[in-house]
Amino acid sequence: MSVWRRLSCAVSATLLVGVGAVGLAAPSTAQPVLSPPPVQWLCSPHIGADPCDLPSDTTDLGTGEVTGSPEPADEAEKPVDCFYVYPTVSDQLALNADLTAQPEVQSIASYQAARFAGGCRVFAPIYRQMTLVPGIAAGLAGAPLAQTGYGDVLAAWNDYLAHDNNGRGVILIGHSQGTMMLRKLIHDQIDPNPALRRQLVGAFLMGGNVLTARGSTVGGDFQNIPVCTRQGESGCVVAYSTAVADPTVSLFGNSSVDALSPALGLPSGPGYQVACTDPAVLSGNPDPVGITIPSAPYAFGIISVLLGYTSFPQGAPTSASTWTTSAERAVGRCIEVNGYHDYQFRLTDPSAQHVNELPLFNSHLVDINLGYDRLVSIAEQQTDSWLAST
Repeated sequence: MSVWRRLSCAVSATLLVGVGAVGLAAPSTAQPVLSPPPVQWLCSPHIGADPCDLPSDTTDLGTGEVTGSPEPADEAEKPVDCFYVYPTVSDQLALNADLTAQPEVQSIASYQAARFAGGCRVFAPIYRQMTLVPGIAAGLAGAPLAQTGYGDVLAAWNDYLAHDNNGRGVILIGHSQGTMMLRKLIHDQIDPNPALRRQLVGAFLMGGNVLTARGSTVGGDFQNIPVCTRQGESGCVVAYSTAVADPTVSLFGNSSVDALSPALGLPSGPGYQVACTDPAVLSGNPDPVGITIPSAPYAFGIISVLLGYTSFPQGAPTSASTWTTSAERAVGRCIEVNGYHDYQFRLTDPSAQHVNELPLFNSHLVDINLGYDRLVSIAEQQTDSWLAST
């Protein structure tokens, strides 16, 4: 067994023991909801250089094509803004992370937000998220840790509206715990507010169980804002979780197996369906796609170990460019099986480097980076549609 595999198995076991312990833990009332401190920005146009600000030059290992980076647009010339909330990445041993820009937080912002930055000003708050270990397990057991993180995100959103928005359109981007925070933000602040709904260019709520009524585009998390169904549609939500195999037990894709949403007052239960929007349809690009990531190594920690086993067991794609797209290509579609509604994909070359799934998490770590440029294209098309309608 390789060193990476042994490390990833140990990390996976730690995470699974933490999640499994929820079944034995009594709900906690000892942890108070912490009041929001002053807003701390990870990424903002007011910061000289931040992890969301990377050149876009890319080497595609599948085609051999190298694309350069265009002259960076002035921040003031970008037509809309992006508000990004990152997923669970903190390696800190506290229940809630602190407000420092830890290396793993900076890495994930580059991974997930920087490629959108060519078309929008990116605002990304640091928030006191539930940590990987032990925060998620304690949150599932009933400790009000998610509310603390949400308080920071809400404070940052209000700060952004008060000082930077000025009526501009906004794209919301989140993954995993970040999606949970944005589901709450949209549910409470945007969906019931017609003025803010008009400013919503679109939302990318990946890997976080966005809910609708069964057979509907609304009626779960949001009563007015629908999930996207057609190319060029703005003011709607793009949402899916990826999987390689038919799920049997997973935290994603099944509204009946969603232990974190109720903690934030969000819907859950069998009366709803987890949304899955097909990125090939929404982008107009049905071609096989690769995994696109920054060429610089991800900061060492729990997530980097899991990436080494699940997403890149034979080594992460890298090149002399700022970004690298893997040689492997995949195609997928939204399917519902065993009660799970996921974007299930397969490699077009069975002999290529495969993607290993993590128990309970499927292929969660590539939700955004698989077909990354399709998501960026959807955002660009939403921006064009929104601008044309205003």
